[in-house]
Amino acid sequence: MRIISLLLAAALLIGGNTATLAAGPDSNSGAVVGTVTVNGQPTSDVVVSIEGLAPSNEKDQHPAGYPRQVTMAQRDLKFLPHVLPVLVGTTVEFPNDDHVWHNAYSDSKVKKFDLGLYGPGKSKTVTFDTPGVVRILCNVHPTMEAYIVVENHQKFASPDARGSYRFEGIPLGAYHLQVWHPSLGVKTESFTLERAGEVQRIDVNF
Repeated sequence: MRIISLLLAAALLIGGNTATLAAGPDSNSGAVVGTVTVNGQPTSDVVVSIEGLAPSNEKDQHPAGYPRQVTMAQRDLKFLPHVLPVLVGTTVEFPNDDHVWHNAYSDSKVKKFDLGLYGPGKSKTVTFDTPGVVRILCNVHPTMEAYIVVENHQKFASPDARGSYRFEGIPLGAYHLQVWHPSLGVKTESFTLERAGEVQRIDVNF
């Protein structure tokens, strides 16, 4: 794996936006890498996804790397993380890590719920079974706001702290890279993977 990573890094540095890695005879896929910035500063408060893929089958909704339960904490009068992408069918836990009472609710069409008030150290859960964007609020603290973005395929992620993202194993073909920001909207970049092992680099700035 270390050798492959070094080869990828070298290919990207030499080739600019497109690189090709040595691929095995059975390989029929490529990769997309890049960074997301807002006014030139890296951000992780977005969801990057590859649009144009077939939806996941029910039997493989939660493959390795896509846990059935994830956490959006209530801490320091905030929901953390601010933006959380999940696969359809994922259960989200809302633990109260503060010293005050909290609530979590949503009036979104995708998922309406109200967990009621609960105290420090308590936790409640919600399962998100429909694709779309769910705005999360607390009726005790109106400044608390977060978003859960429910996807019906497996090629999605929030960037890391440096704004970097990476998708591998994308079947060859034409797709759209979509970047969703809660207040700045959506940016879309078209791309095509034509060769096995091809790596496209797409950087997006809001």
